[in-house]
Amino acid sequence: EGHKPMIHDQFIGSSKARKRYWGRGMVGWRDFDKRKPNMGHKALAQLETMGMIGVSFPDSKDYHNEINTEDNFCGNGFQKVSTITQNVDYLHQRSGSQFVTELHGRTSRLRCLNCGQLRDRADFTKEMESLNQEWLREAMSSYGEKSMRPDGDAKLTNASYDSLIIPPCQNCGSFLKPDVTFFGDSVPKHRVRRCKAAVMAADGLLCVGTSLTVYSAYRFVKLAAAQEIPICVLNVGETRPESDGLDVTKIDAPIGTTLSMLVDQIQDGSNLQCAIPDFV
Repeated sequence: EGHKPMIHDQFIGSSKARKRYWGRGMVGWRDFDKRKPNMGHKALAQLETMGMIGVSFPDSKDYHNEINTEDNFCGNGFQKVSTITQNVDYLHQRSGSQFVTELHGRTSRLRCLNCGQLRDRADFTKEMESLNQEWLREAMSSYGEKSMRPDGDAKLTNASYDSLIIPPCQNCGSFLKPDVTFFGDSVPKHRVRRCKAAVMAADGLLCVGTSLTVYSAYRFVKLAAAQEIPICVLNVGETRPESDGLDVTKIDAPIGTTLSMLVDQIQDGSNLQCAIPDFV
């Protein structure tokens, strides 16, 4: 309630905004990093292992970051993508999925905005805690009932961030930013191109647990519709493709239970004709 997400320009242009972000993030990260995959994450990982979801397509330099190549799915000159996720929590990979493209990035990874150097969030947080022990004790004592945002941001009251010490980039001394797309920023073009190529290579598009309100993901549904690629939406409640009148198959049912039942049916050898390969 009353939560204002970090805006890209605020983070870049304001030391005060960065201190507030990292202070709240230092407190919230402890709980955020303990999150575990749910039934839906695990079922998607199993479907990937079974070969029921995922596509391969020729690799291209256009699908990679110029500064630091992201998780590389190349093999013999090919990319492979099974899941395109809007989430930034790394839970798909923790559940066992290998071929995941994180559309909005990953909170557990930091990137220097000057030199592109990457750093692990947990390691950064440990250093930050050691540099701000007194501040952290005071923040935790007034924390009360824990309240954590989806991005790991903690709700703190009456906290002052002026004295916070933020570790700089270990390579060039500039400042780090979570390797995610903040509000007001754009998804990196190489990542968009990779996702579009994956959709174009697919026999169908399965949209799971999302209303698709945000255009950054919805664009791929529109692409599939324009190419007459079958679209299936598994979600509780109405979604944007439905309200826009796109031709989709809608399954209004709980995500984890439904996908787990599908995995069980495939493993039992029943209704295999209903499991369509090469979905992304």
